Amino acid sequence: MENIIHQLLKSQNKIPDGPFRLTQLAGEASLRLYYRLTFDNGTTLIIMKLPQGFSSPAEEITKTTKQIDEYPFINIQKYLKNLEIPVPEIYAYSANDGILILEDLGDRTLEMAIKNSNNEMLLFFYSKCAEVLADMQHKTLASPNDACIAYSRKFDEDLLFWEFNHFLEYGLDDRLGKPIATGDKYKLIDLGKKLVGEITKLPYGFTHRDFQSRNIMVHEYNFRLIDFQDALIGPVVYDLVALLRDSYIALNLDQIRAIQQSYLKNLKPIHPYYNQQQKLERDFDLLTIQRKLKDAGRFQFIKTVRKNPNFLVHVPSSLAYVKAALERVPDYKEIAVILQKYLPEFA
Repeated sequence: MENIIHQLLKSQNKIPDGPFRLTQLAGEASLRLYYRLTFDNGTTLIIMKLPQGFSSPAEEITKTTKQIDEYPFINIQKYLKNLEIPVPEIYAYSANDGILILEDLGDRTLEMAIKNSNNEMLLFFYSKCAEVLADMQHKTLASPNDACIAYSRKFDEDLLFWEFNHFLEYGLDDRLGKPIATGDKYKLIDLGKKLVGEITKLPYGFTHRDFQSRNIMVHEYNFRLIDFQDALIGPVVYDLVALLRDSYIALNLDQIRAIQQSYLKNLKPIHPYYNQQQKLERDFDLLTIQRKLKDAGRFQFIKTVRKNPNFLVHVPSSLAYVKAALERVPDYKEIAVILQKYLPEFA
């Protein structure tokens, strides 16, 4: 791999070409590998090494209406960069080898930045992230582009329900080691269909899909977005749920309401939730139920299929968010009644 990196560096005049040290970085749930290049003069770059079969459309389950001829990370980066949305630079790319050379944004994620912070500082950081999100939504709503892969993929009813079933399969049956009662399963399926049917009627727009604390870098006092290769057209409020109902950071309801207020204050008339606080709060709870059930199932899937149990620690917080949202949306309270038979988080 080092020979390929040298060749890529030589092809670019704006980045160094010389002796470097290559250090592998800790990974998350992704199949991609990351390395840091460190040159003798202190300059650093990031290597993204794509997994075998990297030409596939996305790592997350998705659907597309057209052939994907360009790696999604590159395609979506170009679209977002053109809109002046803060994403890392791509300096070089080898399609044959699945290697990208990227700008180094450091290691300080939002999760790290707010560690041990007081409430005032936490709200400051999150309010700034809410501004970035609102800005991304304004720009993408105003300038959609069919050349961007995200516009050929959609969170439709099938995909949303697949994610709900992902929870039934892994968050329940696999976690418990046996299927739940047939009657309970069919009732959950009916409720899941009702839930995703209501979600598909919400306002839709460009959706990052994983707009959370580990994918927001704090770099030179600015916020930069990463891990956007799975972007698609989805419920506008989805990314706000990803930010505020993050499995890795526990925000209380007062903090969430304060950050929602900051988000609302930054919206412009083009935005579907402009002056729509009550609607935002209900839609936020609907998406919390859907996304956090999916997350609980996904963490169990990563443990069972990818043999990585490290994310199981985040299952209780994910399900606590679901339980709290269900208490505010009585139409779906029976989900909690059924889950309380099987999961300690609902007891």
